Amino acid sequence: MMTYIIRRCLYAIPILIGINILVFVLFFIVNTPEDMARAHLGVKRTPPEAIDRWLREHGLDVPMFYNAGWKRVGTMDASSGGKALTFQLSKPGAYRFRIESPSDVEVPGRRLSWNTIPSGAVEPASLTFGSEAKQKVIFENRSSGGPVEMTCRFEVDEQSPFHRVIVEFKDPRGWREAFTETMFFKRSLKMLVFDYGRTDRGEDIAAEITSRILPSLSITVPALLVGVFVNILIAMILAVFRGTYVDTVGTILCVVLMSISAMFYIIGGQWLFGKVLRLVPISGFDVDAFSLRFMILPVAIIVMAGMGAMTRFYRTLFLEELNRPYVQTARAKGVRESRVLFVHVLKNAMIPILTGLVVQLPLLFLGSLLIENFFSIPGMGAYTVEAIQGQDFATVQAMVSLGSFMFIIGLLLTDISYTWVDPRVRLES
Repeated sequence: MMTYIIRRCLYAIPILIGINILVFVLFFIVNTPEDMARAHLGVKRTPPEAIDRWLREHGLDVPMFYNAGWKRVGTMDASSGGKALTFQLSKPGAYRFRIESPSDVEVPGRRLSWNTIPSGAVEPASLTFGSEAKQKVIFENRSSGGPVEMTCRFEVDEQSPFHRVIVEFKDPRGWREAFTETMFFKRSLKMLVFDYGRTDRGEDIAAEITSRILPSLSITVPALLVGVFVNILIAMILAVFRGTYVDTVGTILCVVLMSISAMFYIIGGQWLFGKVLRLVPISGFDVDAFSLRFMILPVAIIVMAGMGAMTRFYRTLFLEELNRPYVQTARAKGVRESRVLFVHVLKNAMIPILTGLVVQLPLLFLGSLLIENFFSIPGMGAYTVEAIQGQDFATVQAMVSLGSFMFIIGLLLTDISYTWVDPRVRLES
């Protein structure tokens, strides 16, 4: 078994890496950091300076995969009147201009010119950028006597807020920094070792997860255990009384429960038990001796919302097992009916039951999105919803990475549990 577990853990490594790469592509290539900045700032026409500032504050001003050392030192918007702007080249070395021009916005006559004080530190020049022109101009600051002032003019025939010049300085880096000072390393690879970094608001994501995981588990774990016990018990009763009024009424009630939205259970439960009967609080959570009063209603609603579908599924499994020859043999030997049901039938039906439970394992740690929000429970589900509503991309990415890891762990635990319920199952390498 140990060899099998090690092999499955090794298989999980490329899967997690692939998931992280896919999430990185969706978050940073399909949806670029500039798009994140505009969405977070919430301004229809966000000034370029505000975007640059937001990217620097959130560590997204570095290259995607390879950092050659180019660092932004200034920006200049396009000007139809030829307005000049002065930059300070504070260090000797290589500088370059980069024209930021979206491919779907074409403005003719883009022309860039510059000169420096003192003259000779950088040769004055003038370039016209066409649709096929090279967008990077590299030059050297040869002055060693201090900062050099460069006066630049970026002219266009038509004023456009989408065109600007970015001035960058090349800060030499070692081979290690060339790969570690990148978005892929900071925002993707670090998550493989559970280093989730900080939220877009500057909070420690790992600390938030640690503080919120207990409220989530206090709701989801009892709901899972109670739900499995109740659903198995009711399904077994319906299977034993198959074809009778008990089975018919029970099946109809299961279909009715399946047809009702979870929102009805939440709102109806809060109104009836919290507002009318005043048996439990409508919302809130506290970790103390009286925390049970906050847990009863959410747990009951989760169990009720999933009872219809799971009971019908378990009933089908038990009916299939009751028709097996080993059940008839056990009854012929005089084995008590309770032992036939709860030992022989239940044990042989546990493999599909365990398979169905594995998908719920990530939800134990990630919490219930609806329940935690409606009951003001400060758990992982509420944390994820807050991150989505606040457009906190770092937190959402961390939750996706954590969910994929928990799902893989759940698959491994399910395989191990098969050997406990069925002696015929062997985990071999």
